[in-house]
Amino acid sequence: MSFLRKLFGREEPEDVPVNLDVERRKEQLHRLERALDALAAEMRADHTTNDPAWRERVNEYSRLAGDAMNLRRGTPTRESVLDLVFEVRPLFTGPIPEGMEKCGPLQQEVMAAAAELRELLPGEKGSK
Repeated sequence: MSFLRKLFGREEPEDVPVNLDVERRKEQLHRLERALDALAAEMRADHTTNDPAWRERVNEYSRLAGDAMNLRRGTPTRESVLDLVFEVRPLFTGPIPEGMEKCGPLQQEVMAAAAELRELLPGEKGSK
């Protein structure tokens, strides 16, 4: 089978070890933690928490901020960072509803911080 993969250019890439820049990742996790906390605080302050779905989303962002803090205080791994950031989802997937404009920039910061953590930093990809 390996011969056929090579013949048709479909060679499976080998796993390459990733050595995280732990200090830089801790800074990025702190950015995500602060962004999630800010968004959750805005959601609590300016909007009704009578809606169970809204309250659940506030709790989700607070939990994710706590998870980011715990990772930051320990020794994050590539897998643990990815597990966290793939749980982060935007508050709104379309236009920001009227009256909730303050959430827009906070949501953008959350999503940017999560996206930053998904990308490998220069020097993190090792060699076999």
